[in-house]
Amino acid sequence: MVTQHRRNRAWWQAAATLPSQFASLACPLLLAGCANSPQHSGADGCRNLLVTLDRTIAQAGAADAGAANVPGFPQLRANRFLASFAGEALSSEAFGIWLETLTALGNSARHNEWANLPPSAQARIRTWFSPGQDPLKIAETCAARLTQYDMRAPGRRSRLAKVVSVPDDYDDTARLLGAYPLLKWPLLEGVYRLHNELRAAYAHPPTPMGRRTRYAPPGGEPLSKTQIADLLRRASANSLGLPQPSEPELARLFQTFAPIWEVDTVDDSDRIGALTLSERGRPHVDTSRPVVYRMSSHTRFHGRILLQLNYLAWFPARRAEHPLDIYSGRLDGLIWRVTLTATGEPLAYDSIHPCGCYYQVFPGPGYRVEQPKDGGEPILSPFPLGPLQPGQRLGLRLSSRTHFIQSVSAKSGVDAAVHGWRDYRELLSLPLPGGSARRSLFDGDGFVASTERAERFLLWPMGVANAGAMREWGRHAIAFIGRRHFDDPYLLEKLLRPLRPAAAERETP
Repeated sequence: MVTQHRRNRAWWQAAATLPSQFASLACPLLLAGCANSPQHSGADGCRNLLVTLDRTIAQAGAADAGAANVPGFPQLRANRFLASFAGEALSSEAFGIWLETLTALGNSARHNEWANLPPSAQARIRTWFSPGQDPLKIAETCAARLTQYDMRAPGRRSRLAKVVSVPDDYDDTARLLGAYPLLKWPLLEGVYRLHNELRAAYAHPPTPMGRRTRYAPPGGEPLSKTQIADLLRRASANSLGLPQPSEPELARLFQTFAPIWEVDTVDDSDRIGALTLSERGRPHVDTSRPVVYRMSSHTRFHGRILLQLNYLAWFPARRAEHPLDIYSGRLDGLIWRVTLTATGEPLAYDSIHPCGCYYQVFPGPGYRVEQPKDGGEPILSPFPLGPLQPGQRLGLRLSSRTHFIQSVSAKSGVDAAVHGWRDYRELLSLPLPGGSARRSLFDGDGFVASTERAERFLLWPMGVANAGAMREWGRHAIAFIGRRHFDDPYLLEKLLRPLRPAAAERETP
């Protein structure tokens, strides 16, 4: 069955070609002119170039599914956070920052897509240009030219506000055919049972099945509260209020809030490591190199834009508990996210597995989770987390096999192996053995191939395609009942409520 996402993506790709209907016939003959000749160096020529380049990338199977195309604006890509500004009354300066951020996302996606093209496809594209010209540099120059044009041209701003959007990851057709309104009720009972089991593990952590292996971040002086607040204030000093720390500043923030991972280790499937690809593109976790992947994101919370720090640990597998274990399979992992307030204190911590499963949230001081009143899937919120003392880090104790969180507590001075850091963006273009070609960890639908779970055959009526499979950032549906996404820019605003003063006074770290 064709998924709703595949239909949506096909629509976006088709729509992106509409402003240049003649491009499919004329531009392959004129692309050298589109790049070089003055008569083809304006907005129309650049638009034709980018549309044709994106079409060629898609035909080669190298298109990235983590960000959405914007019809009529081929230089832009959008995620849910950036799309949330559509239609807002932004000042001219704020609109410019928003547009440039959409452009930067487009350039980043196209850079990875170019790297993942087969060498033969890259060679064909190079024939469109004069010898020695860099197609990526020309594409970026064209993207900047189109962005400047869109800032000035009448009607482009209102047009952009109408078309920038990100399709959700739920298939309404599957829900209709699968009798979702009826089946969601027994599934809801299963969710309550799972939440009760997980809460019981927090209250009384089970005896380890193997040896506890601890991983800690590389050494470095953590930032003080004052330093964090000053850093975020400077990084947000723009008309959009968008925190944009430099790479060195981000590295220090990641180091400051990094957790200690404590894993009940029975065999190699319980060890974290670096992602690699086989010659056939199958994923493998190299457990001889313990690393944690990291990336930043943003959320919106009652009129402010907040910075989020995401930490991702990969495991080789979730091993089967018995022959009919429908949740087992290749690769597993955990994403731990820290959302920082404008003063640099954690607003909340939340987590999922890379399949989008097992969402839970730990409010920071002064907040609680309000359960949804719309009939949506309940939220697992085991307990709030108070402030840490100097020298302390949060420790995450994970179970063997399932890699569920069993405990979150303050740690200091623990004996641990040191893990390395990797940028999450590396996963979007990994080298194949031999070094002559590259490929994304994720396929054109945002899934990690060969990580399918048998649970997908039972849960497809919930409208979540390929349930249980590992998936790309921006593709994490985190509820089977209702609609909820991990990268929803209003997720925490919907869930968190301030504690009443009396209750806040009783709150302890």
